[in-house]
Amino acid sequence: MFVFGIVAFLIFGLVTDATSTMMKMQVNDKLPEAERFSWWARNYSTIGRKYPEVYPDSLLPDLARYSGWVCIFLLAAAVLSSFFQS
Repeated sequence: MFVFGIVAFLIFGLVTDATSTMMKMQVNDKLPEAERFSWWARNYSTIGRKYPEVYPDSLLPDLARYSGWVCIFLLAAAVLSSFFQS
């Protein structure tokens, strides 16, 4: 069960990271050169605030915000499952 929890955590984390990177790339395409995010920047909260300004009808910023909490929950579930294994 512990291995399943860790694998779920890793997969979900990678998907969340890929989604946030995609959001950054989409925002960078619409911003002027002076306001673009650098390619190595990993400040996804700033990107999450800027994305609704560029794409107001998108649900991606909300999903990105709550996916962080889901990721923490999955990690906690994996750790707790290791304690309760028989």
